[in-house]
Amino acid sequence: MFESYQYYKSTRSVCPTCRTLVPAKIVFVDRNVYMLKVCSQHGEFRSLIERDSERYLESLSISKPALIPLEFTHTSFDGCGYSCGICPEHQQHTCLPIIEITDYCNFSCPICLVENSKKTHMGTEEFASIIDSLIRVEGTLDLINISGGEPTMHPELISLIDRARRKEITNISISTNGRAFLENRFLLEGLVKRGVYISLQFDGFDSEIYRAIRGEDLLEEKLHILELLEQACAKTSLVMTVIRGINDHQIGQVVDFVLEKNFIKSLMIQPIAFTNSEYKYDEAKVETTSDIANELTKAKKVSISKDDVTPLPCSHPSCFSLMYLLKLEGGGYVPLTHLVDVNSYLNVIQNRTTPGLDGESFEKIRDNIYELWSASGSQPESEKILATVRNLICELGKCGRNPSPQSVFTIAENNIKSIFIHSFMDPYNFDLARAMKCCNQYPVHRDFLPCCFRNVIKRRN
Repeated sequence: MFESYQYYKSTRSVCPTCRTLVPAKIVFVDRNVYMLKVCSQHGEFRSLIERDSERYLESLSISKPALIPLEFTHTSFDGCGYSCGICPEHQQHTCLPIIEITDYCNFSCPICLVENSKKTHMGTEEFASIIDSLIRVEGTLDLINISGGEPTMHPELISLIDRARRKEITNISISTNGRAFLENRFLLEGLVKRGVYISLQFDGFDSEIYRAIRGEDLLEEKLHILELLEQACAKTSLVMTVIRGINDHQIGQVVDFVLEKNFIKSLMIQPIAFTNSEYKYDEAKVETTSDIANELTKAKKVSISKDDVTPLPCSHPSCFSLMYLLKLEGGGYVPLTHLVDVNSYLNVIQNRTTPGLDGESFEKIRDNIYELWSASGSQPESEKILATVRNLICELGKCGRNPSPQSVFTIAENNIKSIFIHSFMDPYNFDLARAMKCCNQYPVHRDFLPCCFRNVIKRRN
């Protein structure tokens, strides 16, 4: 595969052809990080993991102790991959459960992770049972995500959401292509009334991008849907699937658009995963975390460095990276990493989908705000920053000593924009060590399956 390389570590992966577990190793070739593996039946495979080995190594040093769920759904360990769902060997709790309520979809995207058979809508009782199980094993959840298929095609979507509106769950999001909102304004109104976050597929501003990624020209449709969401004051997140050479050059432009629109609260960037998609693995199309971090620096409405993008400490460092941007009084944004000590910042965001929703991290945020206040004039744009800090102190002070998660979340969403990078694994780069630390899980019947374990292995069984 390579004439020479620097060995880094061993792990286990899967054969891209038969999906059985095989030995694998992580190696460095020049500045690139690769996975090498051999299947006894199907031969040798290599896959690109990262184009910046220095950043890759630095990210692995950012890890925090895991939170253990209140209860495991599997109590015995029969070997990793065989007792999955989750067992006591799993190294993280569920930060974000993804509940697939239907396998119906009104799109046929070439890059889709799943194969929608258009046969099943989840029943309300099964959905309620999943919600009960999540609360039993986690106690409280910052966020649950409702997905599919296309969840807006479920005939009882609003009823399911009402079942999920429990005091133990702070927020609900729905992943959608948005087409249903063009035909059914009452559905959109119902979701907005219930405070549901709309996570909308949005891949860029060119028609050719949508033809390549979604199989049809959707640009005008997407822009119309965004107009409807803005008119409805829908809390919105954009989800951008990125393929190198197709739409990676528009990442900065999408960031600028997110910062312009108050109703858009966050951006999720997802590099293509070659799982069940019509795209065949091509190293030239692989977009790594460092590639995306470099593209983020091209945004014009905020000054971002690639170091402002940090791994989420609770997941495996290669799975999730993120950045929070503080909205300044009088306009503009500044990365939170410019204002808060890095170690404190990592402590605040560990094991949470949103910073500050528990008492301990709330106190850390407040302490760091006061530290910033006392360091008057030490930051660029200090006048705007201090005016922002003054307002935040006032808002946080109104929450009392023990603020509710919802009250802190409301302050956060009004003052902070979030940018996430979520790198799904596929049969080429699947790493069992990453799957063991997955904090995104699919509740399936009685099991909680790590996201990429389900997508890469279980969907074929």
